[in-house]
Amino acid sequence: MQIVGIDTGGTFTDTVILTADGRTGVGKALTTHGCLMDGVLASLTVAARTLGKSLRDVLATTDVLSHGTTVGLNALLTGAGAKVGLLVTAGFESTLPMARSNKVHGLPDEDSINALKWRKPDLLVSRRRIVGVRERIDVDGNIVIPLDEDQARQAIGKLVALGVEAIGIALMWSPVNGSHERRLAELVAEEAPGLHVTLSGDLAPRIGEYERTATVAMNAYIAPLVGNYLTSLEAALCEQGFDGLFLIVTMGGGVRRARSLRDAPVHLLQSGPVGGIMAAQQVGARLGHADVLATDVGGTSFDVGLVIGGTLPSASRPRIDRHSLAVPVIDLASIGTGGGSIAYVDSELGVLRVGPQSAGSTPGPACYGRGGTQPTVTDAAVVLGYLDRLGGALSLDGQAARAAMVPLAERLGLAIEATAEGILKVANAQMADLVRRASVQRGHDPRNFVLYAYGGAAPQHVGRYAADIGVKGIVVPRLAPEFSAWGAASGDMRTSYELELPSRPLRDFLDMEIPAFGQLEQRARNEFGGLAGAGLNGAIDVKRKVGLKFSRQLHRIDIEVPGARLSRDDIVSAEAAFRARYEQIVGRGSAYADSAIELAALVVEARMPLELPAAAAAENRGQPRPVRHRRAWFSGDSHETPVFLWDALGTGAGIAGPAFVESEQTTAVIYPGQTATVDADGNLSINVPKKPSRTAPALAEELA
Repeated sequence: MQIVGIDTGGTFTDTVILTADGRTGVGKALTTHGCLMDGVLASLTVAARTLGKSLRDVLATTDVLSHGTTVGLNALLTGAGAKVGLLVTAGFESTLPMARSNKVHGLPDEDSINALKWRKPDLLVSRRRIVGVRERIDVDGNIVIPLDEDQARQAIGKLVALGVEAIGIALMWSPVNGSHERRLAELVAEEAPGLHVTLSGDLAPRIGEYERTATVAMNAYIAPLVGNYLTSLEAALCEQGFDGLFLIVTMGGGVRRARSLRDAPVHLLQSGPVGGIMAAQQVGARLGHADVLATDVGGTSFDVGLVIGGTLPSASRPRIDRHSLAVPVIDLASIGTGGGSIAYVDSELGVLRVGPQSAGSTPGPACYGRGGTQPTVTDAAVVLGYLDRLGGALSLDGQAARAAMVPLAERLGLAIEATAEGILKVANAQMADLVRRASVQRGHDPRNFVLYAYGGAAPQHVGRYAADIGVKGIVVPRLAPEFSAWGAASGDMRTSYELELPSRPLRDFLDMEIPAFGQLEQRARNEFGGLAGAGLNGAIDVKRKVGLKFSRQLHRIDIEVPGARLSRDDIVSAEAAFRARYEQIVGRGSAYADSAIELAALVVEARMPLELPAAAAAENRGQPRPVRHRRAWFSGDSHETPVFLWDALGTGAGIAGPAFVESEQTTAVIYPGQTATVDADGNLSINVPKKPSRTAPALAEELA
């Protein structure tokens, strides 16, 4: 069996090919934002070449191709989505514009305290394209006011006259009874055949009309573009000989069939970063690391996620670009600090800033030699001698990097090398700060975690941004530059369906069969129909969960249960697990002992694992020797620094810093005072000496 994983990032598109005989091919190409498909095929071609094959040879023998894509997210962030119309229950036309009447909804912390920056989230649907239809269903699913079909046809006609390209439908209490939404979809098909339709009851069956409506609007906004992209990409792959299973990484974790997500692309918005944390989960399981801080430094952003007890936690209140979501999302935190982030002087404070603006892939950092003139993080690394090539064939222009640094250095009154070091210090401090916020502010002690560093730029920076955090250890995976693509290739097929319900005490369900569990499970199993023998073993693992909360609280915690009928022991165990998890999140002693625990949702998760080809065994090659030296700057001093080839390092090899470890796709920087060792899989483990703790009197004396 041969599996291909592809990840399209903001700067690079990466490919990993896992062949049936245990070899691994990797490829990297610049992301082509005008036509993402071109970058995908270019990256695939490079990866095929590393195996001595053509693109057609690889695709003709590929059983499974999994893709992480940013096409939907790009459309959302650049305002390039479809013209959307929205049908809602009459009287609720202002649900989306009101945005919970909160002008700080989704704002960063630093902006939420600045009244000048308060504003509501940007609307994806203009107010005139939100039309109410006469109907009403109550909390128990009873039809209070039947759907007025004549008035509904008029509403649809109004939207069509306004030139909408997609329609979202979000009616009150559709998660409980979706009959009116389904009938409206039939009317749209009659009045405007071919128009894309999103139903809230199918896409996001959650209680909370704002989040559900916002999710429907977002899905309708990106669906035509994403659907066309997936269709065109699959056709292009088939033209090159591919006839296997085409999968897409979802931001809720796992991969699903592309065809099942063409009408629900909201699940793909953060699929690239999620591919990386999926890979961290799998490597962590192999290395015995149940708790992992997953850090991804790409060309555009820095992403942090957690693996806790071997699982990937979901975000409790997910948002993207300030828009609320009512679908599962793996909890990730991101900032605009990456290799392409632009350095500049703050015009108000006169201090050095890095990001969030990025040079992207066009024109890219100045050192790419593609016309970029502004200094970036990658340019700083080139000036300091940390990098001299990128992505194998992409040689870096050191003179262009220095030229881009000159105006900034003159404004700061510093030498070029000191300016470059300053840029990296600021960037690394921003990364370290996000790691702390993503762990400590979520109630986790970083000292209990192993930090994984991946993405094309992470091996350069991790020795700095991890130094002050105090983690148990640092691992740079062997395929760090293509880690998200490897996560796409190795991820299990997963799907989940949920249904939020009006809250009732959990104990009311004692010895009661819950029919909805069976309905959700059938939907989940249907998605895996016909896959046995297509590179999968056909075994489906199903988990059932109940969403629990304390009475009168809003947010739920999902707890696994053994079946659709809950015995007394099942309920007692679920309540105990809920209280334990609640106290882990909120704090010890915070679970009110006398409060009733209510059931608010049912969740079914189904998984079918991919059968990965066995990797070739690593060799023990003894103590490595550098292939060359190059001059590099560390803490203001120039050093003649040894360069080692990653592929030449055997199991147990040890390297003392300062040193560089190069692969075809990236360079790992081992800073002075640090050491690195290689494990049996070719991963680098970096040892950063712990800084001695200082007492309060010592700190006071230092400050004085």
